[in-house]
Amino acid sequence: MTKQELIIALSARRDAAGLTHAEIAQRSGLTERSVRNALSLKGNPQLSSLLALVDALGLELQLAPKGFGESVGTDPGYRPVATRVGHAVAQAPAPPYANKRRPP
Repeated sequence: MTKQELIIALSARRDAAGLTHAEIAQRSGLTERSVRNALSLKGNPQLSSLLALVDALGLELQLAPKGFGESVGTDPGYRPVATRVGHAVAQAPAPPYANKRRPP
């Protein structure tokens, strides 16, 4: 997964959860500006900010070997192992608290 793909997946999760940058900032302890910059395609968040964003979106960051779960074209009998890494992040259901608005 590239940095751009990760940011797109996190943004898709934010959209699916119906959260604003301000709400993510409140949940993550980051500033709204930091959230906005981190979720922009030109963003380059620090690891601590990335971990805070992931947690605020109800996700967890996992590492897997490169190519893990991808199909191999040379072996027709190969069946990839399902992982929680990659495109599934954007497809995951929103956490139960995601659509609840906090009072101002």
